[in-house]
Amino acid sequence: MARVVGWTKALLAAAFIAVGTYTADAQYVFCTGHGNLVAQLGEKFQEKQLGVGTIGQVAVMEIFVAETGTWTIVITDVTGRSCIVAAGDNWENSVVLSGDDV
Repeated sequence: MARVVGWTKALLAAAFIAVGTYTADAQYVFCTGHGNLVAQLGEKFQEKQLGVGTIGQVAVMEIFVAETGTWTIVITDVTGRSCIVAAGDNWENSVVLSGDDV
């Protein structure tokens, strides 16, 4: 099931990026307000934020992961619009590097 969910999100995200728009009747909203998108990831996929980073002064990137291994990368711009840019499954955490290791 996790593999199907991951592939479904990835294919839908790719379709959204290719088309550049979405319709109100889409099964999953790809760009929406940040709070709404976070709520959908939690409710539909049980994904929680694992990490966050800034993209210059124009956006924030977040990684959401579920215990089942599904994951989603979300970019939020300065207006608060959040979009899914990638999704998949089989997430594995790696060793966190210290400042000396980077």
